[in-house]
Amino acid sequence: MALATLDLSLFTNGNHNTREAFAADLRKELSRHGFVKIVCHGLSDEDIGEVFEWNKRFFQLSLDDKAAIVHPGGSDPQRGWSAVGKENAASLYRTGFLKAKMANPLKDSREHFDQGSAMDLRYPNRWPQEGILPGFREFMESWYEKMEEVAVRLMEALEYAFQLPPGSFLDKMTHDKNASEARLLHYPAIDMTEINKGAVSRIWPHFDLGVITLLFQDGVGGLECENRDDGGKFFSVVSNSRSEMVVNVSETMQRWTNDAVPAGLHRVTVPKAFEQRECGMVPERYSVTYFCKADGDASVGALPQFVPGGSKARYDDMTAIEYHQSRLRSAY
Repeated sequence: MALATLDLSLFTNGNHNTREAFAADLRKELSRHGFVKIVCHGLSDEDIGEVFEWNKRFFQLSLDDKAAIVHPGGSDPQRGWSAVGKENAASLYRTGFLKAKMANPLKDSREHFDQGSAMDLRYPNRWPQEGILPGFREFMESWYEKMEEVAVRLMEALEYAFQLPPGSFLDKMTHDKNASEARLLHYPAIDMTEINKGAVSRIWPHFDLGVITLLFQDGVGGLECENRDDGGKFFSVVSNSRSEMVVNVSETMQRWTNDAVPAGLHRVTVPKAFEQRECGMVPERYSVTYFCKADGDASVGALPQFVPGGSKARYDDMTAIEYHQSRLRSAY
């Protein structure tokens, strides 16, 4: 199986017919599979190349420099650096939407840097000192805004596809209160002997917490998505170009749509070429994500448009920050 690839410019720059066709295809692919690839999204190859360069440069910093901006853990939104194994997808998703029994303890082999909106004074960002990584903050704040613009276009298309009044989603995801997070991820090289012990993976199967997630990945491989048409098996998401964007449905969208658009289950494992190996070093891997989230005070209960008369809302009415904090408590 392979993910469908859609051209966002058909919606952003197209006519009525192309906008309608793109929106319908986006709804179909996300509702059925939980994932889709997006091209012509408006981000330049130069910007994408530069964010991967900053990704590498950040994780090449000394442990002391990264530890100076460490995320303290707990249920607050993630800011700064999280060390390898600090956030644990297996713990986070043992309960909740996954509803699967997973062995304990299981560990993730990745480190990441997280940032929120520059306007978020409640949960301020943690930046390396300018002299340590000159230009990093300036670029990443610009990158965050560009990713926000793409996310807005995609959510606008989904409103269009479901024939919702404008703002049905976007009024809960405002610029001034943007609670989304940009993340740089680094998966260090790891020996297959460690992977084959069964307690460590790059990321165990999980759902994301927000509305949708936008992802860019390098060419190393390892990202896999659940194949809902084949008994819950996983298939590889091959990167044909670093400029391809992978979009997946997250838990808040499933809640808003009352299960009409289910969250996409995914994991990161070893590349296909390493699956049958008993030993050898799996190369390091880099990816860049934008977790598009609802405003902290926005409801993540089912929207009325997805609860027709006589049916029942499947999700309690609570705020996004309450929901995310309840889920993040088990991640650290």
